Amino acid sequence: MELRRPTRKILAVVLSATLLGTVAVGTAVYSHIRSVRSAAPIPSLLPHADIPERPLTTFAETLNQQIPADAIKVPSKCRKLIGDWVTTENQSPGISSTPATWRSLRLGRTSGSVLWIDRQSATCGDRIGIHASLFLRKSDETKETSPRTLEVLRIGWYNGSGARMVWNSGPIKLKYRNTPTPRNATRTVETQWPVSTSFDIGPEWVPGLYLVASVNKSGAIENVAPFILRSAPGDSKLVLIHSTLTWAAYNSFGGHSTYSAAFHKKAERSQISSFDRPYAGSSINHISRDAISFVQYLESTGINIDQVADTDINNSPSIVTKYNGIIFSGHPEYMTRTEFNTVTAARNLGINIAFMGANSAYWQSRVEPSPTGPDRHLIIYRNPLLDPQTDWQKVTTGFGNRRINTQPSLLTGEKTAGVHVTGTMNAVTIPGWLTIPQSASLTGWADNSEIDSIASGPAAPPQVNLIFSGKFELVNPTQRAVKLGRSLMAQTIWFTTPSGSATFVAGIDYWPCEVSATCPEGTVGTETKNLLQSVTSQVLTLWQTKAIGKSLK
Repeated sequence: MELRRPTRKILAVVLSATLLGTVAVGTAVYSHIRSVRSAAPIPSLLPHADIPERPLTTFAETLNQQIPADAIKVPSKCRKLIGDWVTTENQSPGISSTPATWRSLRLGRTSGSVLWIDRQSATCGDRIGIHASLFLRKSDETKETSPRTLEVLRIGWYNGSGARMVWNSGPIKLKYRNTPTPRNATRTVETQWPVSTSFDIGPEWVPGLYLVASVNKSGAIENVAPFILRSAPGDSKLVLIHSTLTWAAYNSFGGHSTYSAAFHKKAERSQISSFDRPYAGSSINHISRDAISFVQYLESTGINIDQVADTDINNSPSIVTKYNGIIFSGHPEYMTRTEFNTVTAARNLGINIAFMGANSAYWQSRVEPSPTGPDRHLIIYRNPLLDPQTDWQKVTTGFGNRRINTQPSLLTGEKTAGVHVTGTMNAVTIPGWLTIPQSASLTGWADNSEIDSIASGPAAPPQVNLIFSGKFELVNPTQRAVKLGRSLMAQTIWFTTPSGSATFVAGIDYWPCEVSATCPEGTVGTETKNLLQSVTSQVLTLWQTKAIGKSLK
């Protein structure tokens, strides 16, 4: 039974200054009882002998890729969804909020209370433990120790409210828990907090994206942890694969992300990022724009779309064979080799692919267990000579590194063209299957955008169709950014393969944010938003037909 408070102030409350603003990658977050750094040096990673370089994998070779064998069967015990299930679900009463109140939500600067949960993917019948703590930043002047309420929200449209509450804990008195300073060579931040409370996923719960939220006495959300309640494979014709590994990579809770560390000491960055800690910093921004906002938009369209985690596909690649189309959101930057091969093989079966973002499949990663359970450690050394794993299909470095030589363009037909850029994309050739004005223009993009442009050569599809294109500019033209010599061209493309599979690539990571009416980071105007929504809904509608590329012109 759904539990609701008599008065719901959540999201509508004007958040305090400590909750406002976007935190850049690597921003440090501390607990007031964080342990003091020891004078002893942190152990260094020792390099090993080099790994042989591999010949370039060509696009033609990928046409022979088959679905990898399942390592395990990922169970799905939820009831089967039938008919227009998403429309039925979104007629349920939601929480007392509006798109405007979601847009006002800023959680990058964690304060008050935090939490993490012990699963990022689950099915009906599972029990999820919530590990929560009071939390203070160094700048906080008062200790707010009043009870918090832990709530579970299903993210959807719900007539604009954005979520439906399915469980809450009632008031819980939280304690301050220690966030240990990493003293290990991999600079891994991992909390070992006890379970504050837990909840069971009932058989009536509807699969999709869920948030576990810590809510203060004023009704404001202080921190969230997402999980995906898996659908039974094939309930819908489309499946959205959430990029949980990318969320983990950008998590800076405890002062270390896989990009940098406290005070921006890159040598101190994490090589292993643990899911056993709260989300903070840029990871929250990715979750907000690429998951929460995008799912709210998707469910507003009324199109049935199942949802799974990238780790589900890594464990059980056969899941994708139950669908006609696969969707990725704005920034699936981190993939395992198994996931990469699975998407490649799906195309060969006529399964359509939509990359609704940019910078996809850039880093080959792997997952390992934590003390909490499987798939709780993201491994990403970046330098292949420091990774103890030397198998080229498991070593954690760029897919384009010559020791792997499996270019991201094999999946997307594109390459990274710019980071932290802004600009305008203009229509080049509007295909016959897409009904929008020939003079369409997409403008007003956030100055934190990441963009892709068409790749060429044997590691790219032989024929790519260009829809939108535009020269962007660096917001902060640092010496390093200029030295990279990227094209700064943002390009939206589509292409087909001999199986009839069609691939759509948005070419800019803020696309999923900007189609939504709820995204806190949205910057585009109404005209651009309407165009993005039109293109997206047309792609999703067509991509429900397997091998749609055979009929596209």
